[in-house]
Amino acid sequence: MGLCSKLESLLFFLELYGICSGFLQENCTNYKLQFERVFSVPGEVAMLNSTLVSPDVFNFTSVPYNITWYESKTGRELSNQPGQILVQRETLWLLNVTLDDDGEYITIVRTPTRCYRQTTRLEVNQPDAGECVRPHKAGQTLMEGMDDNLSCPLKDYIKKLDSYNITSSIKWYKDCNLIVDGEDNITYWNKTKLMIKGVMPHHKGSYTCILTFTLGGVTRSVSETIDAWVKEEYCLVPEVREPANKIIKAEMGSSFKRRCLVFVPGGEWLMIDIFWLVRNKIVFSTDPSDHFYTSETRRWSQDSPRKGVWLERMLMFSKLMEKDFNINYTCRAYSDRGNPVGYFTLLPAEPDLILPMGLVFGGVTVLFIISVIVYYLFKVDIVLWFR
Repeated sequence: MGLCSKLESLLFFLELYGICSGFLQENCTNYKLQFERVFSVPGEVAMLNSTLVSPDVFNFTSVPYNITWYESKTGRELSNQPGQILVQRETLWLLNVTLDDDGEYITIVRTPTRCYRQTTRLEVNQPDAGECVRPHKAGQTLMEGMDDNLSCPLKDYIKKLDSYNITSSIKWYKDCNLIVDGEDNITYWNKTKLMIKGVMPHHKGSYTCILTFTLGGVTRSVSETIDAWVKEEYCLVPEVREPANKIIKAEMGSSFKRRCLVFVPGGEWLMIDIFWLVRNKIVFSTDPSDHFYTSETRRWSQDSPRKGVWLERMLMFSKLMEKDFNINYTCRAYSDRGNPVGYFTLLPAEPDLILPMGLVFGGVTVLFIISVIVYYLFKVDIVLWFR
């Protein structure tokens, strides 16, 4: 009887341990820690998203499933708490972040036959005394003298709120001062962008976007800070100088080449390249044994009369065939400022009739002269012969 009592106590303890440890007892496929961390500060909202509800994990459109969130350091299951926690399927909202919330959070997705586990890291930092910007900043570059923009890194929050049909609003601050729409050539553009016309050196600084919304019955906010610096050197839209959208004629069976010449105004070129496209397909081959091929891109810079960089790439045909005619050949420049194009249309050259006609005319002329000479030399004999 004593042994049975001890076994019952042991079983009860194991059962209690299983309940307390929860997800730790499940043999779930572990997708480990997400690469992307979530950063927050005390008093704001933090949104944690699991990526387990994905066709790459399981067929969530046809297989029933449920999602549970756990706090890793305590093992407790997280559920809705007014003004504090809101669980919306694959999204966990911490509505009033504290320093104690710093840590890892675990998502368990369970289906009738399987379960999947993933960890998300939340990093909570206390701003320095007297600072009104967030400790974790995103860097963005503004090009001096150009119209440029800053993009608020809260797009994921806005997208999620829009899926709930919840309205939200953004206010921008520069170095803790509220930015008034339209002042200093700065305008609120789109929902997440700040447009600056004619960027000047004084536009450098810390910009904070604050998103405000009502969720779970309470009004909350979340912010991100951008460390913006102004760059003097810039890269403008590439200009395709050749080909110039013209018709070019060539003889069938001849070799042929044409260059793509692009000028990039500015102080430097950033991730810009040029390619030839034939029948809307990029020509990658540089092998002369192929029917047509391109050269490597050649680059050189100039300081005057206009500062910039030249790029040149040749398109070459070893021998023109009938299939090469009556189509467009396109040169396209690829850059983050735009993708301009230039093209030429290749047509077969018309037959050169000047030489044949010249030969015929010359032959007739020679024949006429010979006839006149013969007539004068043998005029009497010819008259007597006709008699």
